[in-house]
Amino acid sequence: MGKNVSVALVTVAALSSSMGWRAYQQRRPVDYDSMVEALIANESSGGLDRYLRQWALATKDHPEIRQWFEVTPTMNRQERQQQSIQLAQAGLRRLSDRILIQRAEALSHIVDLADEKDCAAFGRGNVTDAGLSRIFSIMDDEALGRISVIAASALAAELRQAPLSRQAMATDVEQAFVEISIRVGNEDTQRLANNLQRMSTLADEEACWTTRILYKQIATLRGRNQDALALALVSN
Repeated sequence: MGKNVSVALVTVAALSSSMGWRAYQQRRPVDYDSMVEALIANESSGGLDRYLRQWALATKDHPEIRQWFEVTPTMNRQERQQQSIQLAQAGLRRLSDRILIQRAEALSHIVDLADEKDCAAFGRGNVTDAGLSRIFSIMDDEALGRISVIAASALAAELRQAPLSRQAMATDVEQAFVEISIRVGNEDTQRLANNLQRMSTLADEEACWTTRILYKQIATLRGRNQDALALALVSN
């Protein structure tokens, strides 16, 4: 079960690393200072705009991001968006266990707040900007700040190619699911494992159940099993 589940976990979680970029893609200009200034100056109370302000502020702590803009001045918005998503998703595998656990805890909070439709879309990795805005609108600034800091840190880590990238071990993931089975029972554990391998075909109710229970378990596990699943969420 472990190998297939660890691969399937990525489908559920390939989202937060690219949140800021996807919403920014239609904004001008492209240079770093103007982008940050525009995002911070936007006083909209919409959930996505509030997140983007936090994300723009978080990028200031990472000179690698500014340098990336400076060495790629001809990159258009679509190219930068696509590359930044790839970089940030890869960069998550460079973050520490502690940060990945914080990420899982934050995402658990997100899917608990979301309605069933948005929760399911979030779990499948295809939530819309409108869906994100609805979710972010009911989150406080502190929670949004935690997510934005992690997203910016992942992008910066991949740009500087450090620390070393990691992959979850299938045996570790399988052991973590043994603990989950003790917590929730064999039937729900098997249901969770099966669902993770077919998220795209599940009804919203079942996809949301899967997403919520997965993040809740990762957020409340402890020790090596928690580390293994938090890393599995970002491994491929």
